[in-house]
Amino acid sequence: MPLGKRAPDCLAIRRNPLKGVQRAGALWPPEASPLTTTPGLRDLPRPQAKLCLGVARFLTRECGHAPAGATWIVALSGGPDSLVLLTVLAVLAPRLGARLEAAHLDHGLRPESAAEAAHVAAFCRQRAIPCHSRRMDVAALARRTRKGVEDAGRDARYAFFAELAAARENAWIALGHQLNDLAEDQLLRATRGAGWPALGGMPALDAARRLLRPLLLTPRAAVDAFAAALALPTLTDPGNADRAFRRNRLRHDVLPLLCAENPRYLDAAARLWRQARLDDALFASLLPVPDDPAVLPLETVFALHPSLRPRLYRKALARLGPGQVLADTLRGLDDAVTRRVTGRMFQFPGGKEARIARRAVVFSRRAPCVPNPETPLTGLAAEGSGVDCEKSNMEAVPVNILIFGPNGSGKGTQGSLVKKKYDLAHIESGAIFREHIGGGTELGKKAKGFIDKGELVPDEITIPMILETLKAKGGNGWLLDGFPRNMVQAEKLWDALQKEGMKLDYVIEILLPRQIAKNRIMGRRLCVNDPNHPNNIFIDAIKPNGDKCRVCGGDLKTRSDDQDEAAIGKRHDIYYDTTTGTLAAAYFYKKLAAEGKTKYIELNGEGTIDSIKETLLAQLA
Repeated sequence: MPLGKRAPDCLAIRRNPLKGVQRAGALWPPEASPLTTTPGLRDLPRPQAKLCLGVARFLTRECGHAPAGATWIVALSGGPDSLVLLTVLAVLAPRLGARLEAAHLDHGLRPESAAEAAHVAAFCRQRAIPCHSRRMDVAALARRTRKGVEDAGRDARYAFFAELAAARENAWIALGHQLNDLAEDQLLRATRGAGWPALGGMPALDAARRLLRPLLLTPRAAVDAFAAALALPTLTDPGNADRAFRRNRLRHDVLPLLCAENPRYLDAAARLWRQARLDDALFASLLPVPDDPAVLPLETVFALHPSLRPRLYRKALARLGPGQVLADTLRGLDDAVTRRVTGRMFQFPGGKEARIARRAVVFSRRAPCVPNPETPLTGLAAEGSGVDCEKSNMEAVPVNILIFGPNGSGKGTQGSLVKKKYDLAHIESGAIFREHIGGGTELGKKAKGFIDKGELVPDEITIPMILETLKAKGGNGWLLDGFPRNMVQAEKLWDALQKEGMKLDYVIEILLPRQIAKNRIMGRRLCVNDPNHPNNIFIDAIKPNGDKCRVCGGDLKTRSDDQDEAAIGKRHDIYYDTTTGTLAAAYFYKKLAAEGKTKYIELNGEGTIDSIKETLLAQLA
């Protein structure tokens, strides 16, 4: 996460109890600083020396890490956690036979970032620690890869770290996560529906990605005390106080409440982590070793206890790269495997897929967005979807959304914008029917039987189809459009979501008077050159130039159904019905929002596309 916007806050220097206070905003270290070398273990105060020895025991005994001959590359932001980690490892490296380096990526997002890079470089230089620094235009990378700035910055950091590690023998990236971060991570995983033992939190040693978290069981209070005792010149990140991010809300609001209820809550988090690690090792020992981990024969899958099958799928997915997998999605995959739904495809975070073949489950990775060849981030494609990251506030937490709006309200446009921003699966009810019927699923066959007879498909078939699609495609979150259409469906969908343990984060309603909605439909004009060129005779912002496209000057035409007033009226009769119709369904969720069970967003559909977008994104936390 990039540091904050104001230089004085970002470069605030902590108090040296022996030497007074450095002037805020001044780059450390001054010429006369007493801390120009790394202290030896015997030079440290007793509590800080014990912390260093505890970290050594944690790495070697509990994590099984062999430091002799290893190169530790500390991901150095300049914050307290990373500076303390660098100092602790600098003390331990000569004792354990390891080599120490540091890495800092300047995101280039703020004018102060160059000063921050100079700050950490000076810290390392005066301690004779090699520091690798690189400036990266993260904003340009975000545009190129169609990601948010926070995600792009995380990807860039990990790619940079991976590049450095790949160039060294037995290299490990050391990250500054500590026990409070672990507790927050456990809460985040619980909110997003992670299964056991993933609920235990992030690993301390990730051999596949060559990651170490030496401070993982060290409380934040001990880290801060270490920094204060040695007067380490730490930078502060104002973004860590921004409650727009879920991690920060958990950090500042939820975790303190839990610690108040149980003053030893952090100890409990550490115990949960240890138990999860043991159980994970046990489950791993029970899993078979397929000839090809990307192809799991069905006979192998069916030979396992149902509780082990999701773990086998998770293991196959982990082989393809990082990305947290929801337990619900794994359960949905196993259900489809059990029913032998051949051809069914499931998508997972990190660009990964699982396809059910006749005799096996096949796992693969979709082609990622590749950065500009000139970008020196060779590991970006492989590491770009990792969830756990050094002090990132932008977590890959799925967001589930329902959207309501009459035909002509711009629902499709706004839905598409939300989908792109949050990387959601945009799921339309019509597409669900086509997918199930075309794929020949059992539900699809039942639905086709009703359709062929000219009858409406019962909700008892429609809702399970929708749930299956949400599970299969909504690993990163979903935006459901076109369902429910009436009050009964709204109630049944809500009950089904609750039974499946699926949350509904937001319900969006685009408000638009009926006559204006009708005019917008009848005013639509299609460009013969490109149907995506917006033209509407009733909307000033996109009004065509006479009978020519406002974008390219091409000829315009109309859709026959856009000029059928009777058909438009029937569709709007259903939508604007506040007793039993679609608006009644929307108001059902509005009532639930008043009870705190979801969040309801109302948008003025008469505004411009940009104004509606700004209002919407501002309300989506």
